Amino acid sequence: MGNWNEPKNIELFLRGIDRPLGLEYLQSRLEYELLKEHGTKPNPEKYQATPCKHHTQWYNDFAIAHPDGIWVPDSHFQEVGKIKAHGLKIDLSKPFLIEAKNASYWSAKRRNGSHHSGFDYELKTWQGIPLKFYVQIQYQLEALDVNVCYLPLLSDSANHHVWIIGRNRKWGKKLFELASRMKWHIDHDKPPKDLAISIDDVCTLYPTINDDFRLITGEDGEKAVDLARTYNHADEQAKLWDNRKKDAQSALSVFLADSKELRTNVDGEIVPVVKWVERKGSERIEALKTIKEAKPEVYKYLEKKGCLSVGEASRSVKVCFKEEE
Repeated sequence: MGNWNEPKNIELFLRGIDRPLGLEYLQSRLEYELLKEHGTKPNPEKYQATPCKHHTQWYNDFAIAHPDGIWVPDSHFQEVGKIKAHGLKIDLSKPFLIEAKNASYWSAKRRNGSHHSGFDYELKTWQGIPLKFYVQIQYQLEALDVNVCYLPLLSDSANHHVWIIGRNRKWGKKLFELASRMKWHIDHDKPPKDLAISIDDVCTLYPTINDDFRLITGEDGEKAVDLARTYNHADEQAKLWDNRKKDAQSALSVFLADSKELRTNVDGEIVPVVKWVERKGSERIEALKTIKEAKPEVYKYLEKKGCLSVGEASRSVKVCFKEEE
């Protein structure tokens, strides 16, 4: 159903840019799709009536990519330039990719506390899409040397949302290195040693059967393993995101230095980016304030004897910049 809904999904995306454009795209693509269903082998180039190209392919000697759509602007849209659509700023004068996704309501929903699975409808950039789709898109952007991709999601056959994902050249380079390495090992019939696993390693994963656990096999066993893998992956990603957050805060604190707040120009508007949040030292026992006010002599005595512990002043970084939707 995802393949069949893809033309409608992209049509909805294009309709947000220009309604006739979306309808023209849908008509020309469906004509091509129906001819394929009748057993013919039409040339997709004859059915590319709009700047949004479908059934595209790129490949080299070790990698292949099939983006759902490639925007190749004509002279008209090059003059149109930037527009606002789907709550985003879309530059129609430059090429971009489209990676359309379709899902049910629950499979699309981001779970509480998850950073890597499901969609976040409030975040309209890469943080709002599943990590696996981010990796897929970075691979495609690297392959076609394009800087932007839009991900339209048609969920539950009625809800339509769009995210914008910029190119991460570091990720793209690593993905291509991995693909090249994989192709080499396949061609030479040699598994990578650092990823190899022996039968002894496998056996250590399975303990001797005792009465203190229950053995499950078949579909139940596979499901249990998949759930365990999901848990481990989610735990690793949570740690990764937490480390990235700390790294970003540390880097921003260097930018701040002794300034109370940093601001910058975004699309002609001066907006706050980051600022220091000051926190004064506080007494660790709430009753101390009452003692200090009602019986200052007792407070001084406790202070003199070293019985009081007062926290030191501290400050932390608060990120104020929000990407405009």
